[in-house]
Amino acid sequence: MIWIIMIGFFTLVAIGLPIAFSMGLSGVVYILSMNIPVSVAAQRFFSNTQSFSFLAVPFFILAGNIMVQSGIAKRIINFANVLVKHLPGGLACVSVVTSMIMAGVSGSSVADAASVGSILIPEMKRKGYPDSFSAAINATSSVVGIIIPPSSTMIVIAWIANLSVAKMFLAGAIPGIIIGLVFLIQTIWISKKNNYPREERATIKEIFIALFDSLWALILPIFLIGAIVFGIATPTEAASLSAIYALLVGVFVYRSLDLKKIFQALLDTAKSTTIVMLVVCSASIFTWILIRENIPTMIANGLLGLNLPTPLLLFLMVFILFVAGMIMDNVPNLFIFIPIYMPIILELGMDPIHFAIVILCALALGLFTPPVGTTLFISCNLAKISIEDTIKDILPFFISGMIIVLSILYIEPLVMWLPRLVFGL
Repeated sequence: MIWIIMIGFFTLVAIGLPIAFSMGLSGVVYILSMNIPVSVAAQRFFSNTQSFSFLAVPFFILAGNIMVQSGIAKRIINFANVLVKHLPGGLACVSVVTSMIMAGVSGSSVADAASVGSILIPEMKRKGYPDSFSAAINATSSVVGIIIPPSSTMIVIAWIANLSVAKMFLAGAIPGIIIGLVFLIQTIWISKKNNYPREERATIKEIFIALFDSLWALILPIFLIGAIVFGIATPTEAASLSAIYALLVGVFVYRSLDLKKIFQALLDTAKSTTIVMLVVCSASIFTWILIRENIPTMIANGLLGLNLPTPLLLFLMVFILFVAGMIMDNVPNLFIFIPIYMPIILELGMDPIHFAIVILCALALGLFTPPVGTTLFISCNLAKISIEDTIKDILPFFISGMIIVLSILYIEPLVMWLPRLVFGL
């Protein structure tokens, strides 16, 4: 029966039914077929949302939406602009640097792709950049939004795998920065090769003016991560404080928020949170079925039974994540693969926080790859271009992204140095 359910799930996904409905419908069919009380489905549907830790997710989303509505994104873009506009492909470099800064503010790749892309993509097109490159650079650079802390996706991973959010945040910092810097270097090289435009270097005065203008936004991630890491606040408390902070800055400092914009931020948050929680609830049913049928243990034993050398086994596991990231959203993948992979990782003696960051980075690449890349869809829509036309521009970034993921897989200090420095792990 479980194989019929699995085949049915992938068939529903293939015909275009949203992942959440595909998982939920497959789960309900299984429960009805196995004569399990329907009340079990309702219980499993809501059980994983009854968590104090999960409250951090809507608060982080709210903080990001308030910042977008208050124009903080524009100030960050202006700051990034004065820093790197003189480099080859100046506006493309601005897109990468802005995404790195916004990652510490919004914690969402989708929000970053939408807010940054809506401003920079039309400007890049006006300056003569190809539409495909404009869309590609926005889609790829925004993936650091869920890797550089704070990150709502990290909170989901920490909850599923029972890991420390503070340690996850610190572990993701260096890999996220590495991905951003490599994408920046790659952007400069591509821009120089194709003779994309560059701007005049900003003066010291212009840099300080832009820094002062965006300072309130730049302080937030330091305050947020510091509060969590040093135990001043839980992730949920810190997320709620960040939403209040963003509101106060928007109303009293920048004076750009009015009731209409606040209502729009609340409305966008309600929509985004509903989507996330619907996926989480449906994934909870699906994961419960997999565990009930002992599928994670069977797959884990099967992989270990291959008797592959540890480096090769790890490579196979990450390669599967690359493929899964291309065909499914991150949250369902997390609910499916974490129960399967964590027993293997513990058996191999690998730190679960280390591999959790590897999972996050591997799946993050799927955000800008077809057929279901969310940031790719957003960027192509903003650039008014088809996904197929961006593939040649996306491919170099995907290749470099895979190399980085494999590097952090095999070079543990790239992930664990910072947590060990702070917590003495």
